[in-house]
Order: sequence, then structure tokens, then C-alpha cells
Amino acid sequence: MAWALNQILDWFAGLLLDCLNGLITAITRALLITPDVTALPQVQALTGRSVWIVDTVFVLAFVTAGVLTMVAGGDERARYTVKDLLPRCVVGFVTAHFSQLIAGTLIEFANAFTTALTAQDFNGDGALDAVKTHLMAAREQSAGLLFVVCLAIIVVLLAATACSVIVRFAVALVLTAVAPIALACHALPQTEGVARLWWRSYVAMLAIPVVQAFVLFAGQWMLLDTSAMLPLLGLPVEPGGVLNLFVVMVLLWTTVKVPGLMRRYATSGTGGRGGNPVGAVVRVVVVQQLTRGLRVPGLGAVRR
Repeated sequence: MAWALNQILDWFAGLLLDCLNGLITAITRALLITPDVTALPQVQALTGRSVWIVDTVFVLAFVTAGVLTMVAGGDERARYTVKDLLPRCVVGFVTAHFSQLIAGTLIEFANAFTTALTAQDFNGDGALDAVKTHLMAAREQSAGLLFVVCLAIIVVLLAATACSVIVRFAVALVLTAVAPIALACHALPQTEGVARLWWRSYVAMLAIPVVQAFVLFAGQWMLLDTSAMLPLLGLPVEPGGVLNLFVVMVLLWTTVKVPGLMRRYATSGTGGRGGNPVGAVVRVVVVQQLTRGLRVPGLGAVRR
């Protein structure tokens, strides 16, 4: 019975290792970089349509403002409003037309920053190769069932990482395509929040591979130079042992959590606590309903 169970575990471990190799091959070249999506013909076509929409809206807005000014006579308040809005319109119009240059420059800067951050003899697949090496060593030293469970968790985390890479590329395409419309929202104080949201979202999207590169770089040091790291933490040094399996799981779990942290930053706004108007309205309604149901003695007299 034990022999059959060991054979099943070995077979299942082999399948998981094949999945692991496939996932590592798929995400090795794409995990720590952001491709320059501004060069894609589809993005250029969508950007051209967005710029056309921006030009049309600006022309209609200026014509409407001119007609209203001539009809109303142009008092002091109208001149003050024009003086206040004209710089905003210029900023929105210029940034909308140079959105592709802005996006390409930000992508180039993020990739250069990632390279500089991990410049000390680090290549894109070093950490993932270290993960695979320690898994192969752990297969010989760990118990069969424990190794299979840990390996299954690691494969799931790698699959989640691969999905996050695909989602990040899709988000980059969408944000770059709608950049002219979003940046044109700088023209009005009422719509400037949309432009600020675009800036935060784009910076957060570019920061994801930077933070993931830092995490993998630190994890590579921990996995490849355990004699310098683990004794300082008071942990035993057992290359290929169970401890390294948990180090790999924590490393990949942290990598998977990075996009969620960046998304929270992008949607939280600048006010510290997230600015969710729907949630604020719901909280106000709930508080009103609760206080309406409470009868405090003397409250009616005070209101009178």
C-alpha cells in the first residue's frame, strides 16, 4: 500500500513539476518588464480616435463659450472665469496630444529603474531558476505528501502570477489608449479627478514590475546564499529542505499580492483613506436609519 501511494505521489509530483516548468518559461521574459505598447498599431489607432474626440470636444466648447460670451456681453465675472480656465484648457489640450510621448517615457523610465534596481549580476530568470533548483533538491529530502502539497501551492501561485502579468498588459493597453481623453480632463476642475485617477493608475501599473523585481531579487539572495541570511535570522541552514519550500511560497505569495496593493493605491486617492462616494453615501444612510430608530430622552425637547 505504501509503495503504491509513493508511486502516485511521484507521478503527481512529476505532473506538477512539468506545470512549474511551463509556467516559469511563460513568465520569465515578461514578468519584470512593461512592453512599450505605444508602438502597437491597435493602440495608435485607438489613440488617434481619442485625440479626434478631444479635438472635437474642445472646438465645440470654445465655440459655445464664444457664442455665450457675445450674447451675454462679457461681464467681469465671465472674464475672470476665462482667465481661470484658460491655463487648464491649455494643459489639458497639450497633454492630450502628447499622451503617447508621456506614456512611452514613463514606460522607458520604469524599465530602466527596474534594471538599475536589480543590476548586481541579476537577470530576469535568476530568481525563478533558483526556485526550480530548490524544488528539485527538496524533492529528494522532503516527505512525499508534504512536497506534493507545497509544490501544488507553488504552482497555483505561479499561475496567479502569470494571470497578473496578462492583466497588467491589458491594463497598459487600455490606459494608453484612453490617455488623451483622460488627460484632457485637466481642462475643468470638475473633471480633473479623472485625469488624476489616470496618473495614479498608470504609475501604479508601472510600479508593479518594479516592486516584483525587488521582491524576487531579495528572494534570490535568500535562496542562493542561505548561509548569509538564515543564520542571522536564527533559522537552520538546510539547503533543499522544507524551510526553503516555505521561503519560496512566501516569496511568490508576496509577488502575487503586489498588484492588489498597487490597485489599492491607485483607487484610494490622495486623501489617505479611500475616496469611495458610493460607500460614503451608504454609510450616511445607515447611520441616519440607526439614529432615527433610537429614541433619546429629551432629544425632542432640545429640537423644539
